[in-house]
Amino acid sequence: MPVKFLLFIKKTHVPKRTELPANIKRDFNKEISIRCILELLVEIKITEAGKRQVRNENMLRLLKGAILNTKHVDVINLYHGGHISFVTSDRRWVSDGRSLILTSSKGNNLFHVFDVSEYYNVGVHTVNSEGELIYIDKDWNINKLSADNTTKSTLIKRTELWEPLCICHSSSTGDLLVMMRYDTRNSAIPLSDVKVIRYSSTVQLIQSIQYQKTGEPLYHDPVYITENRNGDIVVSDSFKGVVVTDHNGKYRFTYTGQPLAPPSVSLIPHGICVDALLNILICGLLDHAIHYIDKDGHPLLILSTKEAGIFEPLGLGYDEKNHLVYFGSRKTNRLCVYRHIERQNYLA
Repeated sequence: MPVKFLLFIKKTHVPKRTELPANIKRDFNKEISIRCILELLVEIKITEAGKRQVRNENMLRLLKGAILNTKHVDVINLYHGGHISFVTSDRRWVSDGRSLILTSSKGNNLFHVFDVSEYYNVGVHTVNSEGELIYIDKDWNINKLSADNTTKSTLIKRTELWEPLCICHSSSTGDLLVMMRYDTRNSAIPLSDVKVIRYSSTVQLIQSIQYQKTGEPLYHDPVYITENRNGDIVVSDSFKGVVVTDHNGKYRFTYTGQPLAPPSVSLIPHGICVDALLNILICGLLDHAIHYIDKDGHPLLILSTKEAGIFEPLGLGYDEKNHLVYFGSRKTNRLCVYRHIERQNYLA
């Protein structure tokens, strides 16, 4: 597509200047043109083909505190407010250990999936960029449900040795991150034998993350997994805390809530999600709070859920369009809605 430049010229009196010789003008214009072209080429950034994403981080800012939205959502037939996966800002999947419910913004049930894993406090489902539901079923297989909820297929069958615990779809690569646990029911292998498996969009195994460089296991009792926009892999481990590695699986940090306090005392993390500013949000089951930390693990704020009458928060979901955070908890059908990000005036 040709590039058009618009020139806005203010009419003023310009004094006459001496005309340059033709050969000097030609060489001068040639030098200017080449320099301009080179400068334009430097500014051009070539990326791999794929879906375009409009980044608006520079138009958003973090509020000093989270604000309770007056519009909560009471989901019909929901027993626990487990993991939340957004299809659109008006439609979301919520798990409660009995079924997966596709609910509207008003809390109406649009569709049910009944063969989902019975773990209500684990991230057993995710939604891909096509709006398809991906979930772990009762037989530990990973299934996919089409966006129109009419066609179900099996993506990954459970092996004899490993079973999936929680899953996450990568919006940047299309990969599927799966937290796997060794089946200890028929073996003496300890519970800590767990690992993150990365599958490509064509369900090819391309990465396995299990140990630190020291040989120490990264995870012990993982319950939720997500991927940050910078490629970091974020896992909430109810025993160790929130464990973060980079895209290559290199250990970065662990967040346990209060400094020097063991996670079993201060946090017991469950649901996690990330926002448009790369911040990580964590459900603290024990302290009845939502923890906000930045991408490097520095605490930003802690939101007590007690003021909303919510105890033991379990599931989190982030509405990317409206920058709202939804969370649910045990033995309630209410999803509370908070805002911690606002748009700032771009020109300011």
